[in-house]
Amino acid sequence: MNKRFFSKSKGAAPGTIIYEGDTPPADTNISCYDFDENKVIQTDTLNNNNLKWIRISGLSDSTRILDFIKPFNINSLTLEDIFETYHNPKFDDTFDYNFIIIRSINFSNIMQDNQISLIVTNNTLITFEEYECEEFNIVLQRLFKHVNNFFKRGINYLVYALIDAVIDNYITILNNINLAVDNLEDTMAEDITHPCDTSELFHLKRKVNFLSRHTRASYDVVSQLLRLSMENNNLHDETSIVPYYEDLYEHSLYLNEAMQYCKDSIRSVYDENMTRLQMKSNKFINILTMLSTLMLPPMVVGGIFGMNFEIIPFSSNPHGFAISIAGMFGISLVLAIFFKKKKYF
Repeated sequence: MNKRFFSKSKGAAPGTIIYEGDTPPADTNISCYDFDENKVIQTDTLNNNNLKWIRISGLSDSTRILDFIKPFNINSLTLEDIFETYHNPKFDDTFDYNFIIIRSINFSNIMQDNQISLIVTNNTLITFEEYECEEFNIVLQRLFKHVNNFFKRGINYLVYALIDAVIDNYITILNNINLAVDNLEDTMAEDITHPCDTSELFHLKRKVNFLSRHTRASYDVVSQLLRLSMENNNLHDETSIVPYYEDLYEHSLYLNEAMQYCKDSIRSVYDENMTRLQMKSNKFINILTMLSTLMLPPMVVGGIFGMNFEIIPFSSNPHGFAISIAGMFGISLVLAIFFKKKKYF
């Protein structure tokens, strides 16, 4: 992932609407889904007071977006957070609407996240996607098949379904990472002396850190949504959405615990890998040390016989050269036998 440092455009006042994203601007698409007890109607206008989902994907055409949502009187600071797509997940409870930011993650080709902003009123949900979110498409298919469930439980059930789809995608990604870590551990278990692929290990570590940055904040968002639903819903009502948010809270709690387990597993594999690399390096240094020690006697003997003196032992002996060579390698052989008995190599 290419990192980008974000900063407010120079001289712009708070509340200024400027699109700032880390992906190429996507074409703006605006769809409005009106749903009642029996059917869902997709329109391009706001023509009735039914429960509706206004889905906006692609934030490049800010003028068109602002004109379309003008009747909802959205605060300029909220709009600023929507179009500056580098915020962490958060929840804001205002007088007129609830404002939620979550982030969808895609690891198909590169590590990429998608800021999704939700504005929730009594009967309307407005979603803003930096680019089209695949998880939302799945929920949309469910909406067309089971519109009655969404209609009976209200707009907050749709909010739950969308956030639940994002959390489920987090869990799927984390499970894939855990599987990759387990495969590395299995590979290392097959050969207890061979280190694993360090580049793959660091790639998994980057994925986990990237995912963890969003899951911690998402847990806080889900906690606040659960508290709000418990305050505004009758727990004994069959259409209450509290059980759904409780289930979502359990998923987010599991996600954070599984994230910590995954981090510990990667750290354990990393430490074991570094130990094996150190052992491999020590073994190589040990071999070099043994070779240097074994070659030391020939070097000493050769140095002695190379001294510039007239009287040197065996220098006048016709077999002096052979005797010196035998002495050199004889001493090396004795040292090699000694090291072998001591199990130095």
